[in-house]
Amino acid sequence: MRKSLLPANKKRKKTEPEPKRAPETPSSQPAPRRTPGRWFQRLSLMTGILVVVGASLLVAWALRRYLRSSPRFAVRVVHVDGNARRSTHQLSQRAGIVEGKNIFEIEESVAKADLEADPWVSSATVTTDLPHTVYIKVVEREARALASIDHTLYLVDLNGEIFKELEEGDPHDLPVVTGIEPDGVARDRQAVTIRVRRALDLVSDLDKAGIAKRYPIQEIHIHPDTSLTLTMGSDGLALAFGTPPYRNKIAKADRILGELRHRQVKPAVIFLDNDAHPERVVVRMK
Repeated sequence: MRKSLLPANKKRKKTEPEPKRAPETPSSQPAPRRTPGRWFQRLSLMTGILVVVGASLLVAWALRRYLRSSPRFAVRVVHVDGNARRSTHQLSQRAGIVEGKNIFEIEESVAKADLEADPWVSSATVTTDLPHTVYIKVVEREARALASIDHTLYLVDLNGEIFKELEEGDPHDLPVVTGIEPDGVARDRQAVTIRVRRALDLVSDLDKAGIAKRYPIQEIHIHPDTSLTLTMGSDGLALAFGTPPYRNKIAKADRILGELRHRQVKPAVIFLDNDAHPERVVVRMK
């Protein structure tokens, strides 16, 4: 039996794996040194950006100065359309648009507001056309009646809106609307406008029926309950229409006035306001 040639104390030992080293942290590594070339590149980039921005601002400033000072863009022509009460000169002056003014200094919204501040102007538009033309278009109010409020006369347009105090040169041969209280205008102007417009609608219907031509309307009185009484003709004939609807009442008034004219009778008041019995019409003679 063979014996081992190696001594007992020199038996082969198993090799053990070496322990793994922990990876070094970045903090343990030396920081890379920044080279002067990288700083120079960044400085060159920032300098280029500043140069470009500065040049752009300079070009924009020069362009703006040229546009606002060049005679090429001075206003030479002002076209005004839709005006009757106001002249072209009056409207252009109110809008702040004068010959020679730089067209880029005109703010269309501001000029529009200035024009609409004129009581005769209902609406306005202002447009510029380069290099030197301005177009103004206005819609003027049409006076349809006068409103007597607290012993002062005001002009009323087709929509029933009271838009200005009567002045010299304004139309004055118009029907007068009475019964409007100053407190009512201050408290609810829109409600007053609606009542006046209803009265003007009645005047229009009477004109279409031919009644207003034979008996020119002098006064339209609005009662507190919103009923209407019209004074017509040179003799001051009163037609009490009451509240709407008015179509059938106008037809009755036309028929009755025709009969009275045929009889050569002059009535003082014709009452058409009996809504409970619309078939009844009362005529009060002079």
